[in-house]
Amino acid sequence: MNDWTITALRDAYRAGEVSPVEVAEDALARIKEWNLHLRAFLHVSERELRRESRESERRFRFGDELGPLDGVPVAYKDLCHIPGTPTTCGSVMFDDDPPQDAVSSVWKRLDEAGTVNMGKLNMAELAMGPTGRNKHFGDPQNPWKQGYVTGGSSSGSGCAVAGGLALAAIGTDTGGSIRLPAAFCGVVGLKPTNGRVSRHGGMPLSWTLDTFGPLTRTVADNALVLSAIAGADPLDASASARPVPDYTRALGESVEGMRVGVLGGEELSGASGEVRAAYGEICEALERLGARLAPMPPPHTEELEELANTIFKYEALMIHGERLEEYEDQVTPEILARLEAGRGVQSAEYHAALARREELIRRYEREVFSAVDALAGPTTPTPAPSHAQARSEAEGLIPTLTRFTRWVNTLGAPAISLPCGFSGDGLPLAVQLVGPNFSEAALFRMAHALEEERGGWSKSPSFDSFR
Repeated sequence: MNDWTITALRDAYRAGEVSPVEVAEDALARIKEWNLHLRAFLHVSERELRRESRESERRFRFGDELGPLDGVPVAYKDLCHIPGTPTTCGSVMFDDDPPQDAVSSVWKRLDEAGTVNMGKLNMAELAMGPTGRNKHFGDPQNPWKQGYVTGGSSSGSGCAVAGGLALAAIGTDTGGSIRLPAAFCGVVGLKPTNGRVSRHGGMPLSWTLDTFGPLTRTVADNALVLSAIAGADPLDASASARPVPDYTRALGESVEGMRVGVLGGEELSGASGEVRAAYGEICEALERLGARLAPMPPPHTEELEELANTIFKYEALMIHGERLEEYEDQVTPEILARLEAGRGVQSAEYHAALARREELIRRYEREVFSAVDALAGPTTPTPAPSHAQARSEAEGLIPTLTRFTRWVNTLGAPAISLPCGFSGDGLPLAVQLVGPNFSEAALFRMAHALEEERGGWSKSPSFDSFR
């Protein structure tokens, strides 16, 4: 498992070099060996894993494979409703809830593509927390260095992929919750355009800001997963009917002439020296690849963050408020405080924020994405903080860690986080590419070119700090 990518595994299955059963058993053995240390999985679907891998093996034996994801081990953030599996959303509030009838459309599409369900992944409580810590189920550990956070709220998703416990994981992103764990764990994470992927069958946090997306080891793997899960859904009115391209087709194409907006010194204030240096190297790589770079600091980011806070507070309380009355004493105090903050947001303020959001989306279309094909910047201002720092600076870290990600959710725009090196302490660094709505193909093209220019995927954590 630790040596495979999805694209390589597909070719190996077809050539008979390895079977889906062997890969599934290897993944299961790896989970049993390392999950106690990493705390990535909350529920391992061992029976389903074995049954589905045998079915996949039979399909390959008789030439009936379902496509490029057949036999690929995938795991899900534990807010996706999957048949026969409890959904906790990282909270003990849902411990006694029976499995939901409304299954996740993302899970259903991947199941139809032949993937092997590994189970449910740890996450920040109620999907609220950029560090990904969870006092109820244990804090996921960064696979690169014990004692450091994975990022959140899709903490188990980043951890499982980086640690070789799954080849792909599904996360959600409301303010950076796919991109932060991707950055801190050294994997590829995509926040698609709002409406590109159905949210049906997933526990919501914010109707306006939530997005489902994949975390994988490589850009090509990410493109394969998005191709499978994107598209219209009659069960989700917010899912776009726009046709879904084959996102892998643009991979390998030149990025020469593509216009990229880059940040200047002032926009990078607060970023560590290592992050600045890694970002500078990415900008140099883009120039070598023929992209045209121009200063383009994204405008109104502070206002976009404020709008996100207003919308998030109001909608999160609307979603969880009624249950809070019964389970208030079971919610972590800092999570409870963030939910209760929604009581201070009036309906008029919320609707004004929605209206202003639409104005800024149109302004970005006119003034920013008419001038550039993508914006490039760091995903996070620092490498992953330690768990000790996350405990002592819990509230202060929220705006710090989401500084480069949260404004994107207000726009609903697609963004991809791509590994771009390591800190002196051996922790991953990452760059983020943001594009106009439904520009995922262009983002994949650019990210893949950068990945290849820098040598491609080749490194996995050794777990030395866990031994």
